[in-house]
Amino acid sequence: MASNFYEVVVPVMDETTESVLLSRWLKQEGDAIHRGDVICEVETEKASVEIEAYGEGLLRKRLIDAGTQIPPRTVIALIGPADAVLPNIDPYYQTSKAALPTVSEPMPAATTGSTVTTEPSKKEVKISPRARRLAEDNGIDWAMLTGSGPDDRIVEDDIKAAIQRKAMPVVAPSTAAARSQDPLAARLAQAKAERVSQSWRNIPHFYMSITIDLSKVVQRKATADTSKTRLTYTDFMAEALAKTLAQYPMFNGHWQNDAFVASSEIRLGLVVQTERGLIIPAMRDLRGRTLEDIAAERERLVQQALMGSLSAAAMSEPTVTLSNVGPGHIDAFTAIISPPQVAILSVGSVQPRPMVDNGTLVVRTAAVFTLGADHRAIDGRQSAAFLETLKAMLES
Repeated sequence: MASNFYEVVVPVMDETTESVLLSRWLKQEGDAIHRGDVICEVETEKASVEIEAYGEGLLRKRLIDAGTQIPPRTVIALIGPADAVLPNIDPYYQTSKAALPTVSEPMPAATTGSTVTTEPSKKEVKISPRARRLAEDNGIDWAMLTGSGPDDRIVEDDIKAAIQRKAMPVVAPSTAAARSQDPLAARLAQAKAERVSQSWRNIPHFYMSITIDLSKVVQRKATADTSKTRLTYTDFMAEALAKTLAQYPMFNGHWQNDAFVASSEIRLGLVVQTERGLIIPAMRDLRGRTLEDIAAERERLVQQALMGSLSAAAMSEPTVTLSNVGPGHIDAFTAIISPPQVAILSVGSVQPRPMVDNGTLVVRTAAVFTLGADHRAIDGRQSAAFLETLKAMLES
């Protein structure tokens, strides 16, 4: 590849995804591209993912048409200067890059020779993919709207409000009906079913449960500084999990080529229920992270998952997953491991429970934590020790 061109690459978002659907181009050939611009969207079995630019210049060539299934690492577009000669490139060329770098990493910017400026347009307004589709389907000029999402991002509710203002009421179908009418949702549901079935067939699951007194967590939650982000029980669980996983690395990693490969990072997957079903975005490495930092990222990821606008980095394969059922009266449940991970922690509803304290029956705020483990990589003794350590972390 010529050094003055920047490749737009579909990253590896998890170890099991063999192909993604390039669903929509948001930039046209000849458009000026700035660092962080969303160039296109791809669909995985989990969510819509926005592919951002990490270089600058003009979008000289789109190599793949929308609606095409492509494998990760495929180069889908070239960004470069207007006067550079386009290289002769295979339209299904795959780079050796394992994944896109993070935004904080330096990238070689294309040299354009002159400053390219454009007038503000729709394409530069921040809007979620679902909101954009709803706006286009109903003739809404979303460039004139002010978003209510993070960083003024336009979300689906903003478009629905605009539709009502135009006296064009929309009757929202039920989630089940919406899925049955959405071919993409049906395809994603089928892929999810195949993935779950494969996991249950191939992974020798076993489970252990422990009841943990969360009284100290309740006290911390009530007194913590919540000026920036509202803390949830999930944040405290994630904090304790990170410390526990640092002591038990055999739970943190992937089963690959008939062997367990431990990860140097702790990327925690959070199970989020969306209109398209369950999605598991990954938090960045949790080692040494503060509670407030964890809470801020959790809130951001959940909002992006609900809007269908997760970044490629957020869709990278977690090294372990947390599934917290949330408020209610669910005592416990057993979640299925998401391959190639080897463990998943399922947490029942946090509620008052009878417990014994020094021989006295008391009522404490508690929850049942159930650890699902892959018996190929983990044994019962390790699982018991892991849960005991997690209990000590949350009760101390």
